[in-house]
Amino acid sequence: MTHKLLIRLVDAEYAITRLTIGTPVPDWVAGAGFWTISSSREEMTVVCRAARVPSSVQSSGGWRCFRIEQHFTIDVPGVLASILGPLSEAGVGIFANSTFSTDYIFIPGSDLDKALAALKTHGHEIMS
Repeated sequence: MTHKLLIRLVDAEYAITRLTIGTPVPDWVAGAGFWTISSSREEMTVVCRAARVPSSVQSSGGWRCFRIEQHFTIDVPGVLASILGPLSEAGVGIFANSTFSTDYIFIPGSDLDKALAALKTHGHEIMS
């Protein structure tokens, strides 16, 4: 199923960081904007605004964030695929995160123009 979505380009640069398992949640994580922490047996990953990440932390910066503005029930198929497909076809790498109510898609900032063009070509409306 293909969805035509209202997508907001979040006005901030984000970083995706890698911490060692068992690291206490750092004080610098929480703050304005989207942030999330996930943990697996290999690592702990933090996504937050790049300006908050200390230079001593292993990090990939320069990511831009798209937020799906519509809210779907958690079991609706194809919502994320409606964005990931066009971005993949355009050669744009992604890092996706979901909350209970919506999805956040992070792309390298250097691919922003290419990503915007691909999403608009597929009928999505972009807000900033």
